[in-house]
Amino acid sequence: MTGIALMLAGTTVPALAGPKINQADASKLLSYVKSNGLACMGCHAINHRVVGPPWEDVALRYHGKPNAEAEVTKAIANGSSGLWAGYPPMPPGMANNAQAAVLAKMILKLVD
Repeated sequence: MTGIALMLAGTTVPALAGPKINQADASKLLSYVKSNGLACMGCHAINHRVVGPPWEDVALRYHGKPNAEAEVTKAIANGSSGLWAGYPPMPPGMANNAQAAVLAKMILKLVD
């Protein structure tokens, strides 16, 4: 074993500290999607990849950006392509403008 491997053997590496998902807001988001009959969950999840990026990653990427809500709303309402390397494009029309605005606000609220 190398010196580093010997030092790490038998130790636990602590999890990286970072923003935590607000579980209450995650539940509200999932409830909103379900109650409005939106197909979001076919491609997205709160904290893991399905087809599109996890909503936690979206919230982290846009966290603190001044136009975050408008940018995310536009991507949801109009679809998007090329915003997330390695992910397929999101087609337009998955939610109407009002729903897209609510979804954007809820997604961005997942992490603080």
